[in-house]
Amino acid sequence: MPSTMKEVSTYSVSVISDAEPNKLAATISLFDTSGKGIAFLRFYLPGSPLAPNEFRTDLGHPLVSYPYAALTSMVDILRNEKPLYFTWYDSMPTRCFGAVGTSREPVGESERV
Repeated sequence: MPSTMKEVSTYSVSVISDAEPNKLAATISLFDTSGKGIAFLRFYLPGSPLAPNEFRTDLGHPLVSYPYAALTSMVDILRNEKPLYFTWYDSMPTRCFGAVGTSREPVGESERV
């Protein structure tokens, strides 16, 4: 399964009103150090079907779908972890998905004085 990993430098979060036709509750855009988009994360209202994950060649990055319940955890990771990476796994047409997370880091890193 081909995969790519890119470090996340900045992000933007948008919370969307319920009139949005695609049933999105929120979105997060991830960017690299040059300001180029790495990924667009879509969070769907509870009970709404999630759109398939896809790599958009016109945008140059993937669109990844999550249930709304994942939004709080995602924002927490973005606010509190560094370095942070987005990894895109693509074995189309059968499977593609994204992950936001850290690389290996020491246990208890934030508790150091």
